[in-house]
Amino acid sequence: LFFCFRAVTRPVIADKVSRTELVNRTRGLVSSFLLAETSVAKLSKVEELNHHFTEFPSSRIIALKNSHFVCTLLRISERSSNEKLKERSRQCLSILGYVDDPKGAGIRILSIDGGGTRGMMCLEVLQVLENSLCGPKLSDVFDYIIGVSTGAIIAVLITAKGFSIKTCKEYYMQMSKDLFNQGRLSGVSGLLTSHSYYNTKKWVRLLKQVVGEDSALMDSCCRKGAPKLGVVSSIANTPALQPYIFRNYDLLPGRESHFKGGCDFLLWQAIQASAAAPGYFEEVALGPILHQDGGILANNPTALALHEARLLWPNERILCVVSIGSGRSVVPMEPTELKLATGLQDKITRIVDSATDTELVHLAMQDLLPADSYFRFNPYMSSNYSLDEVDSEKLVQMGQDAQLYLRRNRAKIKAAAATLLKKPSVYRRFIRFARHFSNLQGFFLPPVF
Repeated sequence: LFFCFRAVTRPVIADKVSRTELVNRTRGLVSSFLLAETSVAKLSKVEELNHHFTEFPSSRIIALKNSHFVCTLLRISERSSNEKLKERSRQCLSILGYVDDPKGAGIRILSIDGGGTRGMMCLEVLQVLENSLCGPKLSDVFDYIIGVSTGAIIAVLITAKGFSIKTCKEYYMQMSKDLFNQGRLSGVSGLLTSHSYYNTKKWVRLLKQVVGEDSALMDSCCRKGAPKLGVVSSIANTPALQPYIFRNYDLLPGRESHFKGGCDFLLWQAIQASAAAPGYFEEVALGPILHQDGGILANNPTALALHEARLLWPNERILCVVSIGSGRSVVPMEPTELKLATGLQDKITRIVDSATDTELVHLAMQDLLPADSYFRFNPYMSSNYSLDEVDSEKLVQMGQDAQLYLRRNRAKIKAAAATLLKKPSVYRRFIRFARHFSNLQGFFLPPVF
């Protein structure tokens, strides 16, 4: 009887519906929702609206012209005794482009690099950071969380699943062992037949077990106070590679991102696309777009997160940006003898390393953001760990490298935690209260008008 929000992976068919028909249908659905008298009836109507807005994104601007519609959704999302109705109302608001104010003194961003099983180093850093918060989970203190490849897995576990870092580590280690423990013969066979060393079907099965087979991106915005989520892949079937951002939100009409993206996918699809490293896993086709590992183009997604956050909260300041790396080499970056750099394999390796380098983005962020707002944590590696490392001794060594780095950066960790926990000023709280009160009274007016 009721509709459940499901990811839409088929092409949008809005071009088959006339403008007049779309306007009439949208107004009719909005009116039906507003006139519904019971919670059960409203739940049915809001789920129908969620489907409608997802299939016809341009219809959102028609609905937003009805200010009573937005304020009704807001009131229900805060005051209804029906939890399911509250969740679907929050989802509808997110699809429309409505966004709550940041929870702290400003916008707080968490960015997590790619790096295969070296993501364990990211988790070690995040564990110490979460412990330094003395109670709250990371999902409670960040407004926007973005990840690429292995960072995408961690970002989804934190944001959509609401896991503590301790729980994330348990899932992450088990997934890595299950996936990368594979014979060489099987890997070579996979490379020849499907251009993927590892079993993509097994990878998808593991993802579904961890994040849910039917869990959609937009389901993760149903929880009150849930952070916005970005998962980055690379578009492979265009003349030049482009980043693609899987979102658990949509932007208000009139606020256009520089980067292509979508919110109508399942969580496991977003992770699979973001981690589809060439040679390791098969490319991922979703609709007309062919996705590859986001790390090919944006292995450090901090700049993308800043751009998205500015679109979501244009009137708020950036309070804190925490960028987590998956390890950097301690090998000195000095020129080598010419004969050592002329081999084809060596040249290819250098090109790949250059394309997936994360430190250039870090240097740019370091120059652009205030020192008390930007915190980059990227442990030094005592060995060149592979992206699919599963050797138990190497994994232990990886953890030791991260712990050594963290001991040397205790003050920096404490400074980041203190910044994340900063409370908004009295003036900022008043401004936010006045804006929210105005929205509840029906004065919400998107800037497009």
